[in-house]
Amino acid sequence: MIENIKAGERICQAVLLRLQKVGNSSNGGVFARGTVEDNSGKIQFIAFERDIVNRLRELDAPKAFVISGPVDIVKYSSTLALQVVIQKLDNIMPEDDISNLVPIGNFDPEVYKNRLTALVHEVKTPTLHTLLKKIFSGRFYDDFCKNPAGMKLHHAYLGGLLQHSVDVADLAVAMADKIGRVDRDLVITGALLHDIGKVREISAGMGFPYTTEGRLLGHITMSVLMVREAAAELLLPASAIQQLEHIILSHHGDQEKGSPVACSTKEAFIVHYADEMNAVMNQFDVKDNKSPWEFNTMMKRYLLIK
Repeated sequence: MIENIKAGERICQAVLLRLQKVGNSSNGGVFARGTVEDNSGKIQFIAFERDIVNRLRELDAPKAFVISGPVDIVKYSSTLALQVVIQKLDNIMPEDDISNLVPIGNFDPEVYKNRLTALVHEVKTPTLHTLLKKIFSGRFYDDFCKNPAGMKLHHAYLGGLLQHSVDVADLAVAMADKIGRVDRDLVITGALLHDIGKVREISAGMGFPYTTEGRLLGHITMSVLMVREAAAELLLPASAIQQLEHIILSHHGDQEKGSPVACSTKEAFIVHYADEMNAVMNQFDVKDNKSPWEFNTMMKRYLLIK
């Protein structure tokens, strides 16, 4: 397990490898660097062997390998970060156990499935209730319940999208009830549907790679298109889902953060802040057990992880 690795050791184990850079060194050699990880944590890697670097050069997504090499401290690191120098790189064989390479969240999926059902039931507006029932059914429902909500940044584990969406809905409902004079059904529906495009944007396969469609369109666009497709099949008028579409399109808050439009309604602001708060709080669920202070790439700051 990566969390138990110490400087001076030599490791040989299955890892999920994420390539960050391939380049040429000043002495005429080549190098590749990035991270390797399992469910216990991750460390940096570097490779200088030309054959290995050339193999890694072809990667366009995270991939599982069996790696071998010594572990040392990253030169010039102020935090004594570790890295493995990959000297051997082997493909995963059928007999290799890679179950520890698929991230799993610390939650009960069945509890969240039941809560999702309850939230849909709470929506009394006929058009919105019918829309939710249609979308959360069949193959899509199964995929929604197993997909991650992100590749690395937040809820990046199996079922993360289900957990994130339900938690955002619960936070949004609490705010709506406190604020008052808010369309509660619209808030619930917008919260549950705001990220459904991630089912088609991010694969649930090893490393959670982005799909071609996801890179070209993005999950916000795809979420709105999926809502429109479902509404068209139900023969719902465009006016019935216009404010719902606004919630989805603006759920990142501002155009500078990736939303096509900025929040303009109470309901949109509520879903946006519930989404942002849940994503931020999820950063405190990841701990490397080495230091209470950890640098968080999403927040771009050190966080105190208790």
